[in-house]
Formats: sequence, structure tokens, C-alpha cells
Amino acid sequence: MRWLIGVILALELLGGFGSALAQPTPEDVYKCFAELGVSDLQTLQAGFAKGFADKRITPDTALRLCQRLKQSAAPISLREGVLQIIARALLEELPVTMLVDKAFEGLTKGVPLDVINDDLLERKMTLSEVKTLLASKGITINLTIRFGPVTLKLTLEAVDTTITEAAGALEDYVRGGGKLDDPNAIKSAVQLRLARNPLIPQTLTAYIEQVVSAAEWAQIAQNIAKRLKKP
Repeated sequence: MRWLIGVILALELLGGFGSALAQPTPEDVYKCFAELGVSDLQTLQAGFAKGFADKRITPDTALRLCQRLKQSAAPISLREGVLQIIARALLEELPVTMLVDKAFEGLTKGVPLDVINDDLLERKMTLSEVKTLLASKGITINLTIRFGPVTLKLTLEAVDTTITEAAGALEDYVRGGGKLDDPNAIKSAVQLRLARNPLIPQTLTAYIEQVVSAAEWAQIAQNIAKRLKKP
């Protein structure tokens, strides 16, 4: 009986080892890009290589997205466009979780790829504006915040998650018909979103509430509305 248990455990270990070996590599991703027939493979490789190194995206996620795009009948320029927007975001050191999620969501729902491209490009601009605003307040990687008795050193994960959640809150507020002439409501929407994410330290959320004004959040919301041509 013991030998049988030993054999089962050994097989499970070998199976786990085999699964680990089967994990997609960056080279698998680049091969998929080439098979897709992209026109600017160099930019895609540079962007995604940086994203893999910075741990903003995994080869598994990138490969799944590429394979999904290979299934589309849309023109190659539109399919490549999705990847190029994400690659350029990675080169600009922006978090891309929202972009990747929206790309998959659009593809699953059958949204035309030109619409998906426009949506991703607009959201990328929002991510950039939020990152710039937070950076202007000193909210960047390795910033040490002393808030009362608490000392906090920001990680990449905390900063990227904060940018993603703030941008998402602003996008949802505008697209949901929120009042653009109510800066306090806009700020409240952002702060509530930040407070709900356990990956964002409460100290950071409280710090942002103090250093970022309602008018500053409202300006980004107004920029989104202009891009979306909302009144």
C-alpha cells in the first residue's frame, strides 16, 4: 500500500513539473505575434518584453490575447492595433490590466475591433492622466508616506492598482452619466473605489484624499467626457 501511495505522489509531482514546463514563455508570445502577421513586430516585442520584466503582464495572458485575436476575421491592422496600444502603454510604464480586460470583454461580446481599439486608446489616455496627476503629488514607486504613526513604502503593485482603480472609477462615472459639474461627487467616486480594493493600503487612500483635490479629479473626468463627446 505504501509503495502505491509513493507512486501516486511521484506521478503528481511529475505532473506538476510538466505543467510548470508547459507555461508559455515570451518567445511563445513573439511567435504568435509573427504568425498573426503584424507589421511592427519590433515595437510589440519591446513593449511586451518590458511588461514581462516589470511584471505588468504575464506571457500566459499575452499569449491568450494573441490567440484570441488570431481567431478574429477583422483586418490585421485592427487586430494588431489592440496589441500595439497595450505595448505602447507598457513602454510608458502604465498598468495594463484594464486594457487587457476590456480587450477580452469586447472580443467575447463580439464588439467590432475598430470600436475596441478606440475604447482602449481612450482608456490608455485616462491611465496616463491619472498616473501623471498622482506622480505630481509624489505618489510613485518607493515613495515613503508617513501618515500619523504609520510609515508606508509604496510598491509597484500598490501604485499600479491605484492608477487602475482611479482611472476605472473616473471612466465608470463619466460613462454612467455622472454629473461633470459636481467635483465632490467625482472625488467621492474615486475615493470609494480606492477604499474597496484590499491591494491598496488604507494609508495610501487617506493620503490621496488629502493631496489630490476634487477639482483635479474633475478635470480628468471632463477630459474623458470630451474624448467620448459626452455633454
